[in-house]
Amino acid sequence: MPRHIAFLVFPRFQLLDATGPIAAFEVAGRICPGSYQLRVIAERPGPVASSSGVTLAAARLGSPAAIDTLVVAGGDGTRAALGSARLRRFVEACNGQSRRVTSVCSGSFLLAGAGLLDGRSATTHWSCTEEFRGLFPRVRLDPDRIYVREGRVWTSAGITAGIDLALALIGEDLGEAVARRTAQHLVVYHRRPGGQSQFSALLEMERSQGRFAALLEFMRAHLAAALSVEQLAARACM
Repeated sequence: MPRHIAFLVFPRFQLLDATGPIAAFEVAGRICPGSYQLRVIAERPGPVASSSGVTLAAARLGSPAAIDTLVVAGGDGTRAALGSARLRRFVEACNGQSRRVTSVCSGSFLLAGAGLLDGRSATTHWSCTEEFRGLFPRVRLDPDRIYVREGRVWTSAGITAGIDLALALIGEDLGEAVARRTAQHLVVYHRRPGGQSQFSALLEMERSQGRFAALLEFMRAHLAAALSVEQLAARACM
């Protein structure tokens, strides 16, 4: 029997939050035919516009018991979606009746709003960290993780991390060999190294006017050299 994977979207969702995981499960389903049945769902069925203006056709929410894995997208519309009592009840019901409930990016706000993350570790997009902590102080937020698993609840970091999450779910379902082949087809890391901080605020150091711009340029020009911390500190006048 195929596993039913439902992707929950709402007006102004982030397109890649949904389509990245959809592509990963679709590829895995081609490697292992019959493994997955995919559908996009929304509070109001029909075309749902993402923040880019591109729409996805969504079905009604349906029964949580029929869903194996719920994937909640994030994006600009997350805060408005958080105000929907019906969506919060649906996510909470999925936690009780579905095998797994997951989120991508700021989709974690919906999981937290439904009470699924209280007392649990979770992650979200690095830019939402302070807002999330202010709204949900009972959640143990780990903002550097690409994804976090707490039992049947999984959360992932920003946007492309949804693909990392999907690969981990595929690995759990079909084995790491299938997850690895899926990653090869998608031309992405099977297991991305490091945390999301390397893709966020730390990138400011690479700006042309940044404090460490000259140091980074020196390092690029001397990749074969044995550069000690003391040497680098001296060049950075530290």
